[in-house]
Amino acid sequence: MCGIMGYYAFGKTIPDKKKIENMFVLLETRGRDASGFAFIDQKTNKLKVTKAAKPASDLVRSKSWKSLVLTNKMIFHTRMKTQGEPSNNMNNHPLFTKQGLAIVHNGMIYNDKEIFGRKQKRDAEVDSEAILALLSAKTKGKDRIKNIFNRLEGAFAVASIDQSDPERLLLIKKDNPIELYYNSKDDILYFCSEREIMQKALQITSFRKRGFGLGENDYFYFDMENNHALIINSDGVESYKKYYPKNFIWWDYQEIDDSDIIECPFCSGTTSYRWESLTNRCEHCGQIISEEDLYV
Repeated sequence: MCGIMGYYAFGKTIPDKKKIENMFVLLETRGRDASGFAFIDQKTNKLKVTKAAKPASDLVRSKSWKSLVLTNKMIFHTRMKTQGEPSNNMNNHPLFTKQGLAIVHNGMIYNDKEIFGRKQKRDAEVDSEAILALLSAKTKGKDRIKNIFNRLEGAFAVASIDQSDPERLLLIKKDNPIELYYNSKDDILYFCSEREIMQKALQITSFRKRGFGLGENDYFYFDMENNHALIINSDGVESYKKYYPKNFIWWDYQEIDDSDIIECPFCSGTTSYRWESLTNRCEHCGQIISEEDLYV
């Protein structure tokens, strides 16, 4: 398990650096073996990457973080080691190419050796490198994101920035979480592997009156759907598209659905609840619902 996070500031307001730092440190609950961040320098239009084999709580004490002035968008990663030793910093995230494309990834890719083959040289040993290879490949006008869904076996939540297209932020979700918050007042989009981390770091509070959920002030929550890619540019959502993995199996969900329809104890909306599931979220407000909440 690893963690990804980041933001996109559409207007002149840049996120509070202390809040971003708090979010980054909280994210290390998903991985303490390494951490890093990347951004496009707005003056030089060049990719800048900082990463090290240390937890985020240590990295934010470094000179590179303390001297950093936040830009209009950044991506972050906290790593739990699976494949590839953190002592080789090439295995740590963000991964990047010489051309200035960077990614952060949460999940596991099982066929990375197949993607590279026997003869192709790799810069590292980490499985996430297969995502970077496919995303940076020359495809002669073909959809590179579709190629990722077609060729990769495993689960992935990916965020990517590219100095050749500096206004874009790409998010890809397959079987691993990407949670979103948009602050309408500051005109900033935040994303993270866990909603609760954003709520705590950004000090987001839910309001209720007479039993009715009144939202979270200027923050609006969105949960990216599975097998989707979201492209953000300076105008907002450029594209939100569903992809079908090559090994996607069609199920008749009506036949296998063992859920009940309940009333969410947080927003009072109707949502499905699977009693055997480890985690249930309201389909409207996104709050995690435990069995104990149903009897309050």
